[in-house]
Amino acid sequence: MSLALPEYFAVTALALFSLSDLRTRLAPGIEWFFLGAVLITAPAAPLVTGLVALAAMWGLLPGLPGWLALPLLFLPSTWPVLLTGFGVRRGVVGRADLLALAGLACLFPWPALVLSMLGLEAWRRLWRLRQAGPVPAIPGMLLGILVYLLLRLFLPLP
Repeated sequence: MSLALPEYFAVTALALFSLSDLRTRLAPGIEWFFLGAVLITAPAAPLVTGLVALAAMWGLLPGLPGWLALPLLFLPSTWPVLLTGFGVRRGVVGRADLLALAGLACLFPWPALVLSMLGLEAWRRLWRLRQAGPVPAIPGMLLGILVYLLLRLFLPLP
């Protein structure tokens, strides 16, 4: 089985951003990843892509009202993005993590997002065993996406 263009784009970009996140705690160009994910998926699924982008904007722009997120709760792909956006609004989660997750929400189905969040949790626990301080989240998301792609080889996942 080979990777499709969106999957190849996501895995390559997340691998590069993971290296950068581990070294410098920055992910330069993550905005371009999000824009590329939106442009790749907008022709095939414009409604889902637009709602995920709106959920990301809600998290990035603190001036947007909270009631704007209520209609987004009807699409499961926006749930992790809204949760991360709430963390960005509170200053607990970084903007790059939100943009990476929103890009993944555009490119992958909901089970992949759940596995990326579980990969992030596994990475956080491993990181806390070895070091203290802020946890780089993008390597954990990459771990979850790789697990999803491996599971898709053996199980009939969407």
